Amino acid sequence: MAEGTQKIIVIGFDEPLKANEFLLAVARLQRHEQIRLHDAVFIERDASGRSVVRETQDLSPQRGALGGGMWGLLIGTLLGGPIGGLIGGAASAGGGALLAKLIDTGIKDGKIKELRDAVPPGSTALALLVSHLSLGDLQRELARFPGATLVETDLPEAAVTAVRIALGDQQEPRIPPD
Repeated sequence: MAEGTQKIIVIGFDEPLKANEFLLAVARLQRHEQIRLHDAVFIERDASGRSVVRETQDLSPQRGALGGGMWGLLIGTLLGGPIGGLIGGAASAGGGALLAKLIDTGIKDGKIKELRDAVPPGSTALALLVSHLSLGDLQRELARFPGATLVETDLPEAAVTAVRIALGDQQEPRIPPD
């Protein structure tokens, strides 16, 4: 895969534990520099169709407010005493929350919303935003997860075929338009 080109791979599993195991396998590939993982998102959909999303990278507004508030409190106290600390902390907390809402560093929220519907009921999908992919190493890891399926990807067609072969998947994945 070309330097800096980020691609999405979404793999479906029949159990959430298998999705977690696969993320650990990808982390091991990353440690050996066989892939670069930028973001991972779990999408669990129960039998009734209700979905739950767990993101691993994006800064939530709550975390942004906490971090901004702490820095604002510290700097405000140093520069303006107790009153400066309160004002600086409050202003920085609001700014941190807003910044976290505006900056989406991983898989875009719109894409995650689309994936909620693409994941079949009663299964869990792991969406990975990757670059610097060693396709052979990814194939070897995927082969260890029988029953996993390719839900969606924007990999080149040759890579899609290789992933499908590794999974033993005969279904056509959903390939989003450019």
